[in-house]
Amino acid sequence: MSFVLERVSNPEIEPVSLTEMKRHLRLFDDITTEDEDISGLITVAREWVEDYTGRVMVDSTWRLSIDDYVSGDIALRRSPALALTSFVSVAADGVETVLEDVGSPTINTYEIAEADGRWPRLVPLTGAVWTAGKLRIEFRAGFANRLISPQQEATVIPAVLKQAVKLIVGHYYENRAPVVIGTISAELPLGIIWLLNSQRCNNGFA
Repeated sequence: MSFVLERVSNPEIEPVSLTEMKRHLRLFDDITTEDEDISGLITVAREWVEDYTGRVMVDSTWRLSIDDYVSGDIALRRSPALALTSFVSVAADGVETVLEDVGSPTINTYEIAEADGRWPRLVPLTGAVWTAGKLRIEFRAGFANRLISPQQEATVIPAVLKQAVKLIVGHYYENRAPVVIGTISAELPLGIIWLLNSQRCNNGFA
């Protein structure tokens, strides 16, 4: 099955604050001339870590579009999964049909299996039939759930993911262009990749 996964919304906080990052870079707090650049690097590093691992650090929304769904479970491809926000089928003329009112207190057609694990998936309940063809699913994912009370902060994010963000920012802060080793351009040190491999998910197929 062919699919497209897109980020619909960005998190309202980053996994590493500007203050934390400046401390990691050993910069003085009162020197602010590069704050905007460092904040931009934090966002870039967070997105790179999430794309590489499939693990989402802070509550954000994703859209999974599947062109040729037939039947069975649907791998959401980002974890941990928090909740569905929209679930529709899309006809050839673009008309959408709601498959489930995700705001209803009673869910009749699906459940999110292994929501807190690395491979959350949408599972049809017994007797439920989803329309074959094109599906569009929007869902929230992230370790830090910002919609509960009290809101969860970046402290709940695994330390290995936060450390990877710091190392990536540190690398690009010190190297404003790709690092050249001999005739090989190395975008990131292998140590960062090794660190993230422990968290990487094999997301399979829808």
